[in-house]
Amino acid sequence: MALKLTVKPGESFFVGTAEITVQCDSIVNVLVGGKAPVLRSEDHVSDADLTDPANRLRHAVQQMYLTGDVTGHQASYVEAVQALLAQSPEQSGLVAEVNGLLMSGATYKAIKLLKVLSNPELTATRAKLKLVG
Repeated sequence: MALKLTVKPGESFFVGTAEITVQCDSIVNVLVGGKAPVLRSEDHVSDADLTDPANRLRHAVQQMYLTGDVTGHQASYVEAVQALLAQSPEQSGLVAEVNGLLMSGATYKAIKLLKVLSNPELTATRAKLKLVG
């Protein structure tokens, strides 16, 4: 079954490591078949955004997801976790939850959960992320 994305003009998304940008004047539906990882640009952390431990952590998990190579990005993940916990020890519960998601193969859910780091308002509404349950 294909994944259906509704994409706005100028919006981009990623299929694996390929960035796809929609260049049209209206909203379009894009069907992505197969098992390739798909990530919307709003969830993507670019190399330019790697200015703090939270974004470095999100980027490491993102790369695990998009490349399918969890072990290849493990060192950058551990480094980002250590930096984040040195800066914000209160995030240890979140890190433990992300570790659990990664160990169970739920890398995409880990990316969504890590959005809480850059948007604290999501903390109160984590159920909207469909992670609780």
